[in-house]
Amino acid sequence: SSFAKAGAVPMHTWVPDLAEHSPTGVAAYFPASLDKLLGILKLAIVLNLIFRAGWQFSLLVAYLGAATIMIGVAMALVQHDIKRLLSFHAVSQVGYMLLGVGLGTPLGLLGGFFHLINNCTYKACLFFTAGAVQSTTGTRDLGRLGGLWRSMPVTFACALVAALAISGVPPLNGFASKWVLYQAMLDLSAEHPECIGLLIVAMFGSTLTLASFVKYMSGVFLGGSSGGLRGVREAPRRMLAPMVALAALCVAFGLFPQVILYPLSLGVDHMTGEQGAPLSSSLFL
Repeated sequence: SSFAKAGAVPMHTWVPDLAEHSPTGVAAYFPASLDKLLGILKLAIVLNLIFRAGWQFSLLVAYLGAATIMIGVAMALVQHDIKRLLSFHAVSQVGYMLLGVGLGTPLGLLGGFFHLINNCTYKACLFFTAGAVQSTTGTRDLGRLGGLWRSMPVTFACALVAALAISGVPPLNGFASKWVLYQAMLDLSAEHPECIGLLIVAMFGSTLTLASFVKYMSGVFLGGSSGGLRGVREAPRRMLAPMVALAALCVAFGLFPQVILYPLSLGVDHMTGEQGAPLSSSLFL
């Protein structure tokens, strides 16, 4: 049930369907945030507090995380509906959380939980920008969009920040949490060499995510304007306010990750029974 709630492979198929056929607020709330929180937190509790799973089972979770990263981003690359594209990235990002939980170390759990929080900010922001585009243009088809940065500059700026954040570009929050996960895998690689393979997959997934969002940004906001989009105006303020706030959090959590890492580390310490390990091992503190 944890994998189903989180939308991880192979139980991810409900995520794109929900995102495509539901209002933007629902898409931003469930595939982007609530389901990840419930699923990942439940999985972490099961593995670390209830059963104390051994390395082999934890490694299986990490492998499923790597598969989720690659399958999600591969499916996103071939989408033309902007909501389905974003929904498959919601699936892909679960993989990074599963990697952290699967590693089972304090730093791995810290990175997984930090990435969960960051995913809530940039993914919800992306869904809100997609909703604004659909509301003002009447379409979600990448082939019928383009050139909207002139008429929707605020939406474009928020989408750009969130797209760079989910792609792991510094100094935004997606980079901060992925960096913690990378460090966690490196720390374990001497004892478990398979972590190097997981690290390569995670980094390659970020590269493909960036490529996918180059397609998204160029198809929606850059390039030539479609003839049917003349007279498009910026989204109303009630739609702009949440996306601006979320884009600001993407920047703030990237520049000041300690604000999130410190309280998270207290919970991780309690879960693992180790004191001080997450923060003392983090490169941000």
